[in-house]
Amino acid sequence: MELPVYKLVIDEKDESGVDYIALVDQPAILRNWRAFSDDSYNDYPKAASANAARALRLRDQYELDCGTQTGWARANQLADGENITEETIARMASFERHRGNSDGDPKEDCGALMWLAWGGDEGIEWAQRKLDQIREKNQRKFRFNLDEDRQILSGFAMVADLPIYRADERGEYYVIFERDTIERIVHKYFSNSFHKNFNRMHSMNETLDNVVLFESMVIDSDRGIKTPEGYEEAPDGSWFISVKVNDKEEWEKVKKNFNGFSVEGFFDEVPFKVEDEAVLEEKVKELTGQFKQLLDYYEKRAI
Repeated sequence: MELPVYKLVIDEKDESGVDYIALVDQPAILRNWRAFSDDSYNDYPKAASANAARALRLRDQYELDCGTQTGWARANQLADGENITEETIARMASFERHRGNSDGDPKEDCGALMWLAWGGDEGIEWAQRKLDQIREKNQRKFRFNLDEDRQILSGFAMVADLPIYRADERGEYYVIFERDTIERIVHKYFSNSFHKNFNRMHSMNETLDNVVLFESMVIDSDRGIKTPEGYEEAPDGSWFISVKVNDKEEWEKVKKNFNGFSVEGFFDEVPFKVEDEAVLEEKVKELTGQFKQLLDYYEKRAI
């Protein structure tokens, strides 16, 4: 994989681990899926292609030596009108952080040149809109299950061995939770009696006193602990939960505003070793089919 990959781990002796579960409008499991999507798109504006082509011409005409191999590969894709994946669109959208370079002279300013290479204003803004559209579409497919009569939410809080795309001030990278790490996280979560720790949208100003986790299982086929009936199978090590909303008014808000779970807490990062990357690639291939089945299942439930 092009991007660095980190394992997220915890230490039994410190404060690391999951301490809250948020009810969110865009489930963490949905955000994770975009790293696997096989869909590709080429409906970006012609202006984005023109910007990328201009960057390539300027680079060659003035023999400009700047930018990254990835950036120039992106320029060639856009200039040639090639299909680009959801992950690539996410990376284009994250290039917004370099907007301050957009006003420079691309013949003299490397930042301005690379802004054009990534599609310029039109390309970056299209990527942001497109990513929102894709998320909205998938969001309808992957919601937690609601038991209206009993005010119960059920679904996966964590999925094992799933590379999660991240883009922040450090750049772009993947993180994963391995199966044994999730098991330790769950043990520590309950040992600390955090089963009532819920909030809205990861905001500590919006904690929920009337929501409690009352069912929990870590999928383990060897022990006969399988994905609950009615759900497509998830990888071993995935954490499935059910929570009870003990307030009618809050339940109505949940139905209207939220779609899934997202864990939060403190974790240590451990870089993948070189030999681990081949293992990760195999996991990506293996999990792709399973997650497509999950999305198909939730799409059918939404109908």
